[in-house]
Amino acid sequence: MLSTVNRLFFFLLLLILILSACAPLPTQYIQLESRSIDTGGKQSVLMQIDYGEVTILESADTKLYIEGQVLFDDQLEYTVDSSEKEIRTKIFVNRDNAAKVPLRVIVHVPPQMQVTVETKNASVNAESYQGDLEVASVAGTINVKHGEGTIKLRSNRGNITASDSIGQIGIVGNYGTLAAHNVGGDVSVSTIMGNISFNGAIKEGDTVVLETDHGPVSVSLSGKSSMVLKVTSASGDVACMLPEIASTPRTCDGKFGSGGGILSIRTVSGAVDIQLLP
Repeated sequence: MLSTVNRLFFFLLLLILILSACAPLPTQYIQLESRSIDTGGKQSVLMQIDYGEVTILESADTKLYIEGQVLFDDQLEYTVDSSEKEIRTKIFVNRDNAAKVPLRVIVHVPPQMQVTVETKNASVNAESYQGDLEVASVAGTINVKHGEGTIKLRSNRGNITASDSIGQIGIVGNYGTLAAHNVGGDVSVSTIMGNISFNGAIKEGDTVVLETDHGPVSVSLSGKSSMVLKVTSASGDVACMLPEIASTPRTCDGKFGSGGGILSIRTVSGAVDIQLLP
């Protein structure tokens, strides 16, 4: 049996929890303190973000600029440290808000630097950046447009899209949708359970490797493609709707156009669908 004092304490604790849950969440964003850092001879930038949205753009000069907005600032961790070769930035809000993005960050980075983003659940967007980019996420979405360089994108559960980009492009995930649209160079996309989507042309010198264990692979090719094609699946259905390409229910092989590029697809049980763009 609870004593009177214990009952009173329990009641007050319950009341505090109820009032905390009912308290209105912040609705107005607060400007994040802007930073301007001279990169000098530094070679890399590391961004660590827990929740929110991150946008990476190319800087017009040799400085790195950080700006943004935060919804919660009571638990904000915001640090920028600089060593001889690296600029390290950490912005943690330490809380998420499904109704509204808790943090918005825009980073302008000088070209030809190595940019690494590590996040738990933030959406990462990079546009028109020329340089090496690596993004590692647990569950956030990743979108890269007009990138050029070595691009490595990983998200365990989030969706990843690379479009209109060229270079050495690697996309890895476990459960989300992995999409490569109008990309060229040395391209690899791999997943366990996720979906793979590839749209565009494979040109001379391009190598595209798509691998999945159990998710489907959908390929829509431009008629201007030039490649040697090899598709194998252990138990998934293969539908190869390309002219003059030999196919079976589990394989698809042949040369399309002059055969200057390579398209290799492998699945365990995932279905493969290949067709020409209209």
